[in-house]
Amino acid sequence: LPLGLQSKLLTFLDDKIIYPLGSTKGIKVDVRIVAATLRPLEQMGREGLFRSDLLFRLNVVRLHLPPLRDREGDIRLLLEEKLHSLSKQHKKNVRQLSSDALKVLLKYHYPGNVRELKNIIEYAVNVCQGDTVQISHLPEYIVDEGMRYEHEIKFSPPAAQAQIGHQDSKGCTWMDMEKKMILEALVAAKGKKSKAADILGWGRSTLWRKMKKLGLE
Repeated sequence: LPLGLQSKLLTFLDDKIIYPLGSTKGIKVDVRIVAATLRPLEQMGREGLFRSDLLFRLNVVRLHLPPLRDREGDIRLLLEEKLHSLSKQHKKNVRQLSSDALKVLLKYHYPGNVRELKNIIEYAVNVCQGDTVQISHLPEYIVDEGMRYEHEIKFSPPAAQAQIGHQDSKGCTWMDMEKKMILEALVAAKGKKSKAADILGWGRSTLWRKMKKLGLE
């Protein structure tokens, strides 16, 4: 709030009287004030950007809500609830998240908190044409971020996995590792992209997009 409005709010909190626009007669009201912020109000008070006396007046019952990324149990519950409600809202028959899609969504950090989670699921529900959300139905930036944190390599024979791990431990970049994974999956699939995508645990569109990005068309 601008400092002028902060002063007016502080005055109201003290006497519980409001003055309708254009009126000189005050009206006493009984209300409950619920305030929320993402800003460091104590620091802003020291800098003169927020009235310290207003902060003390508002700070009766204080609740700290950690960011969504620190509440993994909440993420899973919210994913299930939003999937159900948005599927119903958009008249779709999307019932569940695939294990791979769930893994990516649980690893994502959600800087936009619950609003961002809702938007991600709404996107997936609109894109999905079946009853299960796959990785290919998630926004591209979510998939790239999730893959950066963890990826379960499903190659056979095991020697291929050991070789990849060995190279990664020597400082191989993620793009180099991803390129090698794709090439080895294509070799294992004898050039069949749909089978290579299955080996990697990706959707065909995800594999095609990554191949294009890495210059492997």
